[in-house]
Amino acid sequence: MIDATGPNLLVVGGDSKRLQWLTHHVTSHWPSAQVTTVAAGEPDSLNRLIAERAPDAIILQADFADETAAATVIHHLCQMLRAQPALYCILLAENGGEMSAVRALKNGAKDYLPLAKLTRDQLLAALTEPWSKRRAATQATQALHQPAGIAPGIAVPGYAIVKDIATSNFSQVFLARSERLRRNIVLKVMNRGASARERDDAERFQREYEIISSITHRAIAEIYDFGTLPNHLYLAMEYFPCGDLRDRLRNPLSVDESLYYLRAIAEALRVIHVFGILHRDLKPANVMLREDNSPVLIDFGLARRSLDDAGTTGVGQVLGSPYYISPEQSQGQRVDARTDLYSLGVMFYEMLTGQRPYAGRSAVAIMAQHASSPVPTLPPATAVQQPLLDRLMAKEQHARYASADELLADLGPLVAAVA
Repeated sequence: MIDATGPNLLVVGGDSKRLQWLTHHVTSHWPSAQVTTVAAGEPDSLNRLIAERAPDAIILQADFADETAAATVIHHLCQMLRAQPALYCILLAENGGEMSAVRALKNGAKDYLPLAKLTRDQLLAALTEPWSKRRAATQATQALHQPAGIAPGIAVPGYAIVKDIATSNFSQVFLARSERLRRNIVLKVMNRGASARERDDAERFQREYEIISSITHRAIAEIYDFGTLPNHLYLAMEYFPCGDLRDRLRNPLSVDESLYYLRAIAEALRVIHVFGILHRDLKPANVMLREDNSPVLIDFGLARRSLDDAGTTGVGQVLGSPYYISPEQSQGQRVDARTDLYSLGVMFYEMLTGQRPYAGRSAVAIMAQHASSPVPTLPPATAVQQPLLDRLMAKEQHARYASADELLADLGPLVAAVA
């Protein structure tokens, strides 16, 4: 079956540096793309791979400074097209000129890309066409063979859904492909219903869009689109192929790494707090990681502006993850910036020890420990961080860091020392 998340490419040639460059750009744009290489001069291997893999496109590397090598590539091109006229062949040319391009196109190449001037965007644009054609054909075939009586999936104009990431009774999150942006994005789709629960969820969904789109900062996920359909609301936002902090915590972190994430997340909190926004659902699953390992905050569905309701944000409501919820949140009391810092302290404990500070058989039991159990004690290997943890996870708000700025002021010399 064709992989709908990226093109299936076959590269013919022996230039390993060019292959590495090409593979990097293709897989960074399409994380699930398949790139297979075969050396020039091996027609049997080439024909077998074409038959087995049914590539979306074949890329032929050719150095026209070497006439023998160029002739071999053109020969391969002719052989393949005689056997399979529908193949989409792209010539990746070095030391070629206008005559080389004419020669390649006359022999059936669909595109000619001169390496001397080739950019990443040109490469991806050349590969998008064959992949899009194959994807459209695959989707048409799947629709044709879909059993009768099965309702079609959610369709959002301008987006091709690649796979389901998460599903609840009222919403779905997809990895999707944006036709306009020509890149993978996260598509969140919310049901539009008449029940009180659905209206509340729709309100949070709308609020998430308004909050995130009001901030332009590298530490906050970027919003690309928001729209309505007859039965759904949808939100298109930045996709992070490197995953989230929850995945990263499956492997032990060093003290230095824990302090790095603590500082970087505190800096992200400072950004949203400056805008008057409280996250209220800070946890590892809501901290995505960029390729440079920098964290990004996502999921502002529970967020509130700190000046809402004359400063009584959160009163009477118990929302958030029980493992990371602050004492005041668990009791439906007034929340402020120190609420997010408490959740960050819980994450810091988990980063240092590999486990959450409190556990129980129910959400209520876990929340009760946040409200009344002592701040957990760190093991001897990380005991030097105990004063920092004590201030982050203090049960009383007035005993915590008053702001992310205050925490960062403490972390400045500390991070410098461990670095």
